[in-house]
Amino acid sequence: MLSQDSKTRIIKESIIGEIISITGDLFAGMIMLFFIMPFESFSYLIIMIPALLTLRGNVSGTFIARTTRDLFTGELSKTLKPIKRWLENIGATLFISLLVGVFIGIVSQIVSFLLGNEIINLFIFLSIPLFTILFDLIISIPLSSFLNISCFRFGLDPNNLVNPIMTCVDDFLTVFGFFLSLILLGVP
Repeated sequence: MLSQDSKTRIIKESIIGEIISITGDLFAGMIMLFFIMPFESFSYLIIMIPALLTLRGNVSGTFIARTTRDLFTGELSKTLKPIKRWLENIGATLFISLLVGVFIGIVSQIVSFLLGNEIINLFIFLSIPLFTILFDLIISIPLSSFLNISCFRFGLDPNNLVNPIMTCVDDFLTVFGFFLSLILLGVP
């Protein structure tokens, strides 16, 4: 059974993380609307945004959970050794993210068509989520690993802090990566 101090600590750590997450998500949503609204293809693009945001939260959350588990069990030291375990976690995260990114692109194209939009270039529709996801992962994986290890070193429970913080960070990265992919791919 958890002591009262442990329960209080869990609540404090969780509330701080959730406040950061919710506040950041509100700002990410406002920024997304500001960036994406001017595009002619807004009606196509808006379909894939919820799926991309959910994907990043789910995949990032499982990456963080596996890394935290490995830190607590000692399979991964505070200095990321043995590195093989961490690299396997990164590989699984990358594979799942890209596979689901392709699925998001295909389903978004189908839903867009069913809603009466013209079919646009499938390559572009597939490239948008893939580029967005890769952009996010390049920053998210090292940052979440650093936060996990830092929390663990300072005696904080990464389960209570890292996931909500990274949800906020990932949402900003997803919005920025989405916008960047639209610019680079020349989406109207």
